Amino acid sequence: MSLDSVGNLVAQHSSSIAPSQSKLDKARREQAIVQHMFKRLSIGMIIVGIAVLMLVANKYFDLGKWFGLVTAVLMIGGVGVASFGVLNAIRKGASLPVTKGPKELPLAASDKSLPTNPSPESLASVTERTTQLIGSRGSRQEQESDR
Repeated sequence: MSLDSVGNLVAQHSSSIAPSQSKLDKARREQAIVQHMFKRLSIGMIIVGIAVLMLVANKYFDLGKWFGLVTAVLMIGGVGVASFGVLNAIRKGASLPVTKGPKELPLAASDKSLPTNPSPESLASVTERTTQLIGSRGSRQEQESDR
């Protein structure tokens, strides 16, 4: 007698399983969004890098105005691809459902009131504590010298 089928049915209808599954789905969607963003950013940066190399080559070898125009278009295109990756990730991230954060605890009534005994408790003075320490040290030295 296998109870696997019963366990599967209970898991499907259990309300405690559903929130954790939705959290997993949301985490996977967030991860996919971030991966797409970094892929587009990388492609954009590669295009910008190629454009910079072309710009340097045009400066040293004077390849013509058309080459400079192609370089400028590539530069703008690379920045556009990278910007689109970031803005698209923001748009997709904003469309994800928002999970509720931890609830704030209400303040107790006693936290808002002043203490009934406003005077502080008396503390031993520094000189009294020093005298106690010197006295205990002196008695230890006397015990050691007696031995």
